[in-house]
Amino acid sequence: MNAASTHRTVEETLRDRRVRDVLVPGWVDRDGDVPEFRPQPVVVWLRLDEGVLRFASAGGSAGLTAARAAAVDWSDIELLVDAEDEVIVASYGEQLFGDGREELVCTRLRVHPGDGTGTSPGTETRAGEGTPPGTETSAVAGTPYGPAECGCLALDFEGGHTLFLDPTWTFGIRLGNGADERRRLELYGGGPAPLVTLFPRNGA
Repeated sequence: MNAASTHRTVEETLRDRRVRDVLVPGWVDRDGDVPEFRPQPVVVWLRLDEGVLRFASAGGSAGLTAARAAAVDWSDIELLVDAEDEVIVASYGEQLFGDGREELVCTRLRVHPGDGTGTSPGTETRAGEGTPPGTETSAVAGTPYGPAECGCLALDFEGGHTLFLDPTWTFGIRLGNGADERRRLELYGGGPAPLVTLFPRNGA
């Protein structure tokens, strides 16, 4: 899935949906004195008010994919299917957002391409305004986005929270916040500008 496809999938899903939690799979290691959860974030789910949005690491630096699903499922993840220990999912929402909200509304989406192709810098669009979802950025920039993979993705939520997903981590998807996004851009910046979408609320 390229950056434009990831952008379109996430945009179409979060335009009208609210996020309730962030779920990370792993297994229970019972070999020690105390059972321990061993996270294996090759996939991560956003639990929505209806269904889930699944993110998966395409492996190494190959990028991040996104897909809408009815429920959590890892039947296509060999690492989890073949696990000898019990596989469960852990709730990371409170750890990442930490303000006790039951639902979070996404206000801005940023998809960072993984290579040197992309739109002109500074392009920003509003979801659902005038053109079909996922086409606004290219139309404004005048440059096709091309085959660039989604390198990383950031979601801003009401209340000042940011969820940053970096699929280039050795163990799968690294979850972080706005500071982690800025740090990664400082280390590996200089590439194409991200695809950015604003989600207007209450007619804004």
